[in-house]
Amino acid sequence: MTFDLKTQARAHVVELATIAAMTAIVVVVLVFGGLKTASFRMFAKNGITYPVATVTRIVSEDVAEEEGTGRYLGSQKVEVRIEDGVNAGKTVVAFNQMSADHNVLARVGEKLIVQAENQEGLEPHYSIYNYDRIPGIAAIVGVFALSMVLVGRTKGLRSLLGLAFSLFMIVMFLLPLMFNGVSPILASLLTAAIITVCSMLLLNGGSRKTAAGIASTLLGLLAATLVYLAIAAVLQVSGFNDEGAEELVILQQSTGVQVQQVLFAGVLVASLGAVMDMCMSIASSLFELKQVHTELTARQMVASAFSIGGDMIGTMCQTLIMAFAGAGISSLLLLLAYGIDFNQFMTSDYLAVELIHSFVGAIAVVLCVPITALVSAWQFEGASLRGSRTA
Repeated sequence: MTFDLKTQARAHVVELATIAAMTAIVVVVLVFGGLKTASFRMFAKNGITYPVATVTRIVSEDVAEEEGTGRYLGSQKVEVRIEDGVNAGKTVVAFNQMSADHNVLARVGEKLIVQAENQEGLEPHYSIYNYDRIPGIAAIVGVFALSMVLVGRTKGLRSLLGLAFSLFMIVMFLLPLMFNGVSPILASLLTAAIITVCSMLLLNGGSRKTAAGIASTLLGLLAATLVYLAIAAVLQVSGFNDEGAEELVILQQSTGVQVQQVLFAGVLVASLGAVMDMCMSIASSLFELKQVHTELTARQMVASAFSIGGDMIGTMCQTLIMAFAGAGISSLLLLLAYGIDFNQFMTSDYLAVELIHSFVGAIAVVLCVPITALVSAWQFEGASLRGSRTA
């Protein structure tokens, strides 16, 4: 009973210390880092804003329903009331041009996003930009958060906190570092390490199991880095081959962004969750197994890790690869429509980038099995040696 109380007390101390550390990191990033928005102004159009507006009246319209799709094509002239920004409360006339790729039908009472052009020396111009999806996004996030808390309870709440911290670190720490000239490889590894340590301590508490999971994940990320460098060298691909590279090259001329390494940051962030999941799952299984069968040797634990990992890597790797394949369905349809040649497709930048996205994470997940097995076995062996010395 006394041991359980001490264990619970230590767990609470670790949890509070982790939350305090995460809070301190957030404060430091906000105070000393953060996005330097002034640096982005060179790519913004002065005087253009996107406020929320409510449609109050349809002034005129010339629209026709597209057969078979239920969409409407044509144009509208509508009266809207600006709901936020410097022109909040002002009623203006906005124009809405509906086409195949921009299809927003304005209805009275509906809230939309308006593109307001109030540039100096020009007449103000307002046009319909898109539907106001902010309430819908908020509702989806709310349902997701509520479901995690209801199902996972305290663990779910910790997961939400860890997820919010991870997103914060990516947006407010990783991106500014890359924007200001820090190597994307170093910046993404540092960000991933911070996320790994904080998330695992928050979710699993301070224990040898958690330590094994953290160490295995960090080693797995290093393995992913080596795999990326090898595949990038074989395929002769870099950030210059990625989508949006032309815009990044322009950005590079005025900032310190290292376009060549940007692709790695995306690959590592996409792989981080799977690597953490694999390492922690195997470490947790091994420690549970060791508690039940205390007589197991380090060699037997490694064999068990390979058996457990073998059942996991198939579905995990398939998940990673199918995720990127699914994201590229539209591009693949276009390639088929254009009748692309086999050699042309196999040597395209598109396929090279998709392959490096898919296989770096998949290979890293596979390598996590022996890494976690060896790290856990080393911990068991060390604990046994310490126990024998104490005895």
